[in-house]
Amino acid sequence: MERSILVQLLLVSVLIALLGISPRLHQAQLEMDGARQALISSSAQQASQHLANAAKYSPGRADLWELAGHYALQAGEAQAAIRDLEQVPPSSLNLQGLVDLGDAYQQAGDLKAAILAWQTALPKADASMAAELYQRLLKVHRSMQDYQAAISDLQALTALQPLDSQLQYQLGLLLATQQPESALAHLAQAAESEASLADPVEALRRAVTNARISDDPAYTLLASGRALAALGQWELAVEAFHQATLAQPDYAEAWAYLGEARQHFTGKDNPAPAQNGLADLRKALVLNPKSLAANIFLALYWERMGRFDQALDVLHTAIQLDPRNPVLQSELGNTQALLGDLPSAFESYQRAIDLAPQDPTYLRLMAEFSLKYEYHVRDIALEAARQAVLMAPHDPATLDVMGQVLIKLDDDLNAERFLDQAIQADPNYAPAHLHMGFLYLVRGDNTRASQELMLAGTLAPGSPTADQSKSLLQSYFP
Repeated sequence: MERSILVQLLLVSVLIALLGISPRLHQAQLEMDGARQALISSSAQQASQHLANAAKYSPGRADLWELAGHYALQAGEAQAAIRDLEQVPPSSLNLQGLVDLGDAYQQAGDLKAAILAWQTALPKADASMAAELYQRLLKVHRSMQDYQAAISDLQALTALQPLDSQLQYQLGLLLATQQPESALAHLAQAAESEASLADPVEALRRAVTNARISDDPAYTLLASGRALAALGQWELAVEAFHQATLAQPDYAEAWAYLGEARQHFTGKDNPAPAQNGLADLRKALVLNPKSLAANIFLALYWERMGRFDQALDVLHTAIQLDPRNPVLQSELGNTQALLGDLPSAFESYQRAIDLAPQDPTYLRLMAEFSLKYEYHVRDIALEAARQAVLMAPHDPATLDVMGQVLIKLDDDLNAERFLDQAIQADPNYAPAHLHMGFLYLVRGDNTRASQELMLAGTLAPGSPTADQSKSLLQSYFP
């Protein structure tokens, strides 16, 4: 493109010379020469200034204003690009000028104007350029949380690129927040084309299919939101739960899940997610004081805020509602431990185990509690981990906990054996790589330690596991 513009500028200069040199034309030619030299020198800013000056001396030359705007944008001067491009009526701008105008508005933060410019460009675009424009529109609409518009963008994109599995998947995810049943076909097509999407697609499909039996749109949206949350799609989970509250304003569970989801999503309207969601949780409890979900999520909220005493009070209320729920007992144990009452915490974890004796999850949680607080590790953690491994000999989390217990008890040889089994059971289980890396550090095998720690961070970006691996790498390999 740059070579063609240089040729264009040269031809304009020749034309001016053939027409004769008036003062205005002479000045225009000087500016065009300056623009050409600036481009040769790779100075987009100077080229833009020369082209804008040339346009002032050449009334009716819309192409010069468009070029001036193009190079101002290239130089990172969005306001200058807007000023130059707005010298031309939008209906007279060529395709590139409209694209540049939209990009300039976006850089300047005027997203509505950017959308209008790109939409004006669409009728002039071929299929390839239209796809690029819809991608721009999709990004902006998502940033504005305008999900209906984003769905329209993706529908246009999938029409242009029907074999793109990621586009089908994105469309399915967005539809799951508005019309869950409409999402299923797009999700299925995505999974057929890309095997790695099979598991998340199946989780969403199962949730929506099971929920729609109830013929309750609000419940279906709630189920869809829960599946999205399980996939880590917290922004979309917030929207699905929000839609559930719109479909049924007195649906306490939908408000409870909305309050929980808001705390996990950091977005434009959620600058401090830990402080969001309380109003929704309180509304859920006003609608139904006996809502188990609302009580559990409110307890978690107070725990995240460091108000463990309030979390404990709410948990006791929840346990009165469902005294045989092992999840509540284990969460009670966690909160009691945070308050420093380790004997009571142990008793709560034991009650959880007694309520679900065939589920190794609660044995693992007991072992993790004992390890975290170094509370009778040999008597409690070792025995709980042993029982958990007997129940779930191929579960990576359980094998990993046994490895951690053995590291704490200085049994490095057996610790490595269990951690290796955890990695074989699931090579992508990041905590096992983290703990294997720590074990190698203890042994002084720095090469293998750094490899395992880096792998742990790569497998679980943004997680506590990644944070721990980064901290160890910085401490031992500065």
